Amino acid sequence: MDVPHLELIDLHKRYGDVAALDGCTIGVPRGSMFGFLGPNGAGKTTAMRTVFGLVQPDRGSIRYLGRTIEPADRLRFGYMPEQRGLYAKMGVASQLIY
Repeated sequence: MDVPHLELIDLHKRYGDVAALDGCTIGVPRGSMFGFLGPNGAGKTTAMRTVFGLVQPDRGSIRYLGRTIEPADRLRFGYMPEQRGLYAKMGVASQLIY
């Protein structure tokens, strides 16, 4: 069996009493394009933020090509939010990096 390009394994993330991720497990095959679909509050953004290292999961792991994801690996992924995603309190350089 081929090793998935990206794996989210049993990810959990809570914000107070709210479970944003509750055992999220996803495997993305190599050479594929992948997107999340779901209602508001389903955990799509939180899952992506864990992949990019912007949020640390409370439990679980993220693997890239069969090994623990590293900061340099995260540069290989793209993210296209539903809205433009500009934040008034962030400078231009910070927004481009984010």
